[in-house]
Parts: sequence; C-alpha cells; structure tokens
Amino acid sequence: MSDVLGDWATRRLGGWALEPRGHPVVGALQQDSARRVEGRVVRGMRERQPPVANQWVILHRVGRDHAGPLDSVRTTPSGAFNFQYRVSGDSDAVYFVSTSYSGVAYYTPPLRTPVVRGDDALLVVFDTTSGPVGLHIGGRHLVIGAATPAGQRPIGEVFDLQNDSTMTAVARDSLTPVWSATIPATATDFQLNGNGELAAGALTRRGTTVGLFAPVSPGIRQVAFTYNLPASAFPLSVRMDKPAGVLELLVQEPTTRVQGPGLRETPAVSAEGRTFRRFLAQDVGAGAVVRIEPPREVGGSRERVYSSVGALFVAAMVIALVFALRRRPRRVAAALKQVGSQRLVREIAELDDAFERATDVSGEARATYEARRASLKSELAHLLAGERPSS
Repeated sequence: MSDVLGDWATRRLGGWALEPRGHPVVGALQQDSARRVEGRVVRGMRERQPPVANQWVILHRVGRDHAGPLDSVRTTPSGAFNFQYRVSGDSDAVYFVSTSYSGVAYYTPPLRTPVVRGDDALLVVFDTTSGPVGLHIGGRHLVIGAATPAGQRPIGEVFDLQNDSTMTAVARDSLTPVWSATIPATATDFQLNGNGELAAGALTRRGTTVGLFAPVSPGIRQVAFTYNLPASAFPLSVRMDKPAGVLELLVQEPTTRVQGPGLRETPAVSAEGRTFRRFLAQDVGAGAVVRIEPPREVGGSRERVYSSVGALFVAAMVIALVFALRRRPRRVAAALKQVGSQRLVREIAELDDAFERATDVSGEARATYEARRASLKSELAHLLAGERPSS
C-alpha cells in the first residue's frame, strides 16, 4: 500500500470511493453485526518498538459478493488506530487491516471476532534494505510422492526462512533475488504453491535456480513449491546448499531407501488415505547430501490408482501435508484451501495498491486492472465456497 494516500475522503482505492469514517463503501448491502478493531502500528527494533504516527491504515473486506477497502485512518501519535465496521453480505467474507511502510505492505491476521485488539491487531513494520541480510533456513521439508504411470514423481519442497535482523530484505533488482535454492535440471512443471504468504510472480525459476523476489520481513516466512522428476532422476542426491536447523523428508513409497547424515526415521504420517514414511535430522550442515532411492518398478495396481487421481492432485496433496503437520488437527484439504484464500486476499490488496499508485490511468490500464481483479475475485469465491471449518 502507498505510504501517502492523501485525503481519503476524495481518493479512490481500487475503484472503491472512501467516504467519511463510519460510512464504509459496501453499496446498499444489509449491515448485520457491529464489530471493532483497536490496534497499533509500531516499528520493529532490537530493544523497543517505537510507535509510527500519522501512518495510513486501511480496513479491507474480501468476499464472494464484493471486495475492496472499507475505511482508512491515520494513526495517532502513539501509533494507535481503530475501526468500527459492520459485517454484511457473504458470511465467508474476510476482513483485515493493512498498512505500508517503506514500500512494503504489512497485514493483520483475518479479523475473526467482534472485538480485535492486542497482538491480533498489531502491525509491526520495518525499515527495508536491499543489502545483505542474514537469512537462515530454520527448516527444509522435502516430500517425494509416488510414481505416476508415466514414471514421474511429484516433489514438494517447503523452506522455513528466518530473518533474524530488524530489516525487511527486498530484492535489489529484477535479476537478484532475496533468496535462492537449487532444484534438479530435469525438473518439470515447476509451480509456486499458494501458502498464504506469496503472490504469483514472487518466486521464479531460471534453470536450476529458484529465486525469491518477495520482501522477507523479520521472523519466519515459508516458501513452498512443487515440480515433477522423471524416473531417470533417481536415485536422487539432494545436496544442502545452505545449513538447515531441521531437515524433514517424507516419502510415499514404503520401500524407498533413504540415506543422509543424521537422518532418523520417526513414526509414519498419513493424509487423505495415504501414508508417508518420515525422516528427521537436526542441524544439517551445508554440503551434506541426502540420497533417495525409490523402487524401480511401477505395478499395475498403482497404475490404476494414479490414473484416476492424477499427478496434479498428488503435487498439491504433498505440499498440503507439510502444512497440515504444523496445524493439527486441521484436515489437509481444509488447510490447503485456507492458505490459498489468504494468498488471494493479499494479491487483491496488492493489486488495488498498484493501481492506485500507477501514473498510467488510461482506459486500457483500467480494463487490465479490472479484468485481473475480477479473475482473482472469482478464484477466491470458488475457494471460499468450500472453506468452511471441518467437523
């Protein structure tokens, strides 16, 4: 979001006019229940968190029926802000608050209760740098799916990136990523998996290098992606380019052989009727090599199963498993849907901001913006339709 939004009584954000406080622009919708959020914007520093005064903060709503900013306000000298609003329309709509500092957008978690305050309404912002920042790998999670009839195996990777500094790391240019990882040259069908934290285009592949171009704020950020490997890539040797606090390996085929320094097998885990052997290692150093040797033959019964399931579902499922292990007892399917909707919410907010800051406001630019926004809203509506909590 832009740091300077100007007079919000006359500005338009993403095509939604912002009217005076207490009159959110939601059209002639029935307003059902009153809610309130009381928060603060502070700067993240080593020893203290000074308030950020006069900072624009925006309340957003994203639902199947409509989406857009509802209200905006500047913070007080103590960094405080508050919104009073009413939920209306689609019961699955998501409400959240955002602000932008030094060109980086920051968001609260979704506002789930009638009154939100404290940590759930705290926006911690940071200065940015394109210089060196010590990003560490707190955890690397590698998931090896079973072979498809064609011999392809879906691979899922999740990295827990730790930024222990007090600066948000940003890419210096379009060619220099904030962080990178290496994947096999034979990998195909590479794709970013929606994990609630990264928008499309934030992660790119160039040859064997996967580069992250999204800002990395202090704390932990998860990066997840999938790809397929042919049978010829196995046995697979995975070299650790950087040290990792934890290495987790999940393999679907029970007779797969796994070797690596410090790896120990732990109880198997299951998801959606599929069982994975699980291996863990602590404090794995750079240069360590893990060797994965799955079975060579693909049996007829497995072929019948995968012809009906499809490799694309397997790729999504293995990534969902990693997130589900951290969010028990939530079901894997529900976890995958929720992280996807959070990603779309962020993309819509960032698209609104980019359009507001654009100097080109021609008819063609507006049409492109509106078409992209409509596409994202449609995708979000599809996800929200099936994102109700599981029993």
